[in-house]
Amino acid sequence: MFGKGALIVVLGFSMAFATYQLKLNSAVLSTRDNFNAFYIQTQVKQTAQNAINYGLNQMWLTDTTNATYYINTQLCSSEVVISSAGLDTVKVVARSWGYVFNQDEFSEFGRSLRVEDSIVAFYSYQTSASRYFWFTNTEGVVYWITGDSITGPLHTNDVIRTSGSPVFQGKVTAQSGITPDPSGGSSSAVFNGGWEVGSGAAVPTDASTMYKAASNGNNGQPMNKVALFDTEVSFEFLDNGDVVSTVTGESPDTVSLSTIAPTGVIYSTADVRVKGTLDGQVSIYSGQSIYIDDDIVYKESSRDNANSNDLLGLVAQNDILVTDNTANNTDLHIEASMIAMTGKFTAENYQTRPVSGTLYITGSIMQETRGPVSTFNWSDRSILSGFQKNYIYDERLQGVSPPYFPYIRSQSLVAWWE
Repeated sequence: MFGKGALIVVLGFSMAFATYQLKLNSAVLSTRDNFNAFYIQTQVKQTAQNAINYGLNQMWLTDTTNATYYINTQLCSSEVVISSAGLDTVKVVARSWGYVFNQDEFSEFGRSLRVEDSIVAFYSYQTSASRYFWFTNTEGVVYWITGDSITGPLHTNDVIRTSGSPVFQGKVTAQSGITPDPSGGSSSAVFNGGWEVGSGAAVPTDASTMYKAASNGNNGQPMNKVALFDTEVSFEFLDNGDVVSTVTGESPDTVSLSTIAPTGVIYSTADVRVKGTLDGQVSIYSGQSIYIDDDIVYKESSRDNANSNDLLGLVAQNDILVTDNTANNTDLHIEASMIAMTGKFTAENYQTRPVSGTLYITGSIMQETRGPVSTFNWSDRSILSGFQKNYIYDERLQGVSPPYFPYIRSQSLVAWWE
């Protein structure tokens, strides 16, 4: 009797240990599967990140907005799809996957478990130059001083120099730094929009799009009549939508803006002079320099009407200059988006011209090298010659720009999902 009881007890213990062993084996297998799954998930995620970086790099190097790439790395596979998502926005999707052995998956379906991960990014591929209020490649030894008031995004690839307490209403970015350092106690400059150092981009130098637009507008007409000019010309804009164009050596000609610039662009290989009140939209390019001979303003100023549809773009291969003349020696108003591609925006004879009041600019300024518009007394920052500055960003330029205005080639992240 005792022997049978012992046998039953032994068998009971054996069955219990067998069940425990099965559960232990199952737990070990489950732990191993979980570890393998976590490892593969990590690998797949890293692969997706590498893949989208590869796609963004290809987009930047090849200018592509429509491509598909397949990548195999880290025991994982990836598909990268680049597609256009608007006028200047690119969508990049990276989808990565790998396989891991999973007991349940294999038992039920006879296959390994597929692990996937995706990343979606929207990048701005190019940005209209007018979206920067102030942009320079080289600032030089020129200062923002007490009394200067600046709104809108301001950027330089150089160093921002301040003296006294200029007020920056928009964000200030400088690739090479800001002096005095805003984070120290020696700077009195006011950065209401914040500041950042380290980022950079290039001033555009390609006007081929503007030339093509002007050529289409010229439509085979004689030179110096419609859209295309190769002799110095002045344009006086009238508030009724007309333009008085005066080619050197010829009589003035008054035409409508739509007649002289059918596509919204005037292109000249010579100097251009401008003034007046613009009713409409036009971009003017000069292969030399542009001179501002008097106020150049909109019929409906964006300072007064945020819905104004008047827009002016001034693009010079060399300089944009405030002419040293009587009209410009008692304040000056400029409403325009301006680019001096290889030169500067400056006041002509800024060191010797009289104290000329305030230079009011509404729009944007981009230049290769910052040009001065005044000299000042270091002791009290009073103006000795030229202009005090009052610069305001035209907020409309965040969404619109003058016709065929140049773009800055840059990638900026718009949205990102993982």
